[in-house]
Amino acid sequence: MSSVSDPYQPIEAKLKLTRNVLRFMDKRNELMILTKSPLVVRDVDVLRLFPRVEVGLTVNSFEGREKRLFEPLTPIQKARINALKVLHEEGIKNYAFISPIIPGITDVEAIIRETRDFVDWYFLEFLNLRKAGEEFRRILEEEFPESYTLLTDNEKFREYLKNLTGILKRLNAKVEGIETHK
Repeated sequence: MSSVSDPYQPIEAKLKLTRNVLRFMDKRNELMILTKSPLVVRDVDVLRLFPRVEVGLTVNSFEGREKRLFEPLTPIQKARINALKVLHEEGIKNYAFISPIIPGITDVEAIIRETRDFVDWYFLEFLNLRKAGEEFRRILEEEFPESYTLLTDNEKFREYLKNLTGILKRLNAKVEGIETHK
């Protein structure tokens, strides 16, 4: 449920459309939800009705300036991470979708260290510069030139990915996949 459009948009708190869809879905189906919203924990009672359910929250380490530039209207990271913890405590299998990874900005290691006690697995996705808007690319190139270079210079990107893979192994993180968009 939702890889392109988040089922827990702010209006969902009032309308409860996603909650009602979940209530009426065939519970024999496998259910996987991906959201940026901690509102998903409101529906734990309905999620428990699915014998095969996983809930993922998109996390990154954008705070302050980076959050204002790249994700201005999204819930804060702390709330998303807390939602993962609540889901774990409620017995709902969960995962952290670490995205977008922007080298030099997204601190993958810190995210995993903070969440590894209550996250079942991880999926990592680097920023897809080809699909990022022109304005996004311009901001990244002007405001974060080192990050931009790490994403555009294939040799530097491979070195960054090699180092990241070493960190993931050292942390013994259960990573189900890494999307590089290369």
